[in-house]
Amino acid sequence: MKFSRKFRSLFLIYLLLLFVPISALADSKNNKEPSFVVRVKDHLLTVKVKDVPMKKVLTEIANQAQIKILFYGPAEELLSADFSDIPLDKGVKRLTARSNYAFIYGPKKTKMAEPEIREIIIYPKAGRSRAKSAGPTVIGPKQLASEEQKEAILISLFKALEDKDPMVREETVYLLSEFKDESVIKHLAQVLVNDEDQAVRASAAEELGDFGDQSAIGPLIKALEDSDPRVRESVVEALGEIGGKRVISNLTEALEDEDEDVRYAAAEALGEIKERIGVSATD
Repeated sequence: MKFSRKFRSLFLIYLLLLFVPISALADSKNNKEPSFVVRVKDHLLTVKVKDVPMKKVLTEIANQAQIKILFYGPAEELLSADFSDIPLDKGVKRLTARSNYAFIYGPKKTKMAEPEIREIIIYPKAGRSRAKSAGPTVIGPKQLASEEQKEAILISLFKALEDKDPMVREETVYLLSEFKDESVIKHLAQVLVNDEDQAVRASAAEELGDFGDQSAIGPLIKALEDSDPRVRESVVEALGEIGGKRVISNLTEALEDEDEDVRYAAAEALGEIKERIGVSATD
């Protein structure tokens, strides 16, 4: 009995279906790549993603919005989100709910227009790991050359030092400490002397001490007159870390500070300097 060509084709398909497990067919459907929708239009953000690396989502946002993003954290962390047409800043906050963030805005183009976001800094919350890293992931509409990254990052962080939120300024001080640069020391020195928040000033003193640079001694000595004892204590500790004969007289004066913690810190700092340079702490 001869089969027609059409009947023979149908028969072969039938045989294939008999030998191909149903589970394999199901797997072929389930193995499709997760949906990936990221859209920025009129400063509104739409994101529909499932188990997609954070860096991929942020990169797409940066490319479409023509902004730069500095991301401190696990950029390969998988992200799932589903929302439509919400303001860009609120959308980014939703995507990075486990982090802190600072938005840097450009000038208004007209009196009625809202200021546009130019850069976003995303960094870990204080309760999460704050281990020092090699620096942030730089994400932008045009990937910066490696030699340009440092300058771009510092410019962004220096702007963040002017943020209205003292918590943002304090965290920015910490982030700046990753860069051993003269310009960073100058900016931290300005923060130490001029910032209105005592916690921010104290953090600046701590980081200047960690730098261990002699150029920080002048601003630190000036800050020994700070009205807040927490700041003075941090300054004394910083001077002790930098050390040298130059700071001994100032630390000796701090032994007479009205605050007990400052006096104790001064005594410890003088003792450490004595051990390092072999000079009597009272000389």
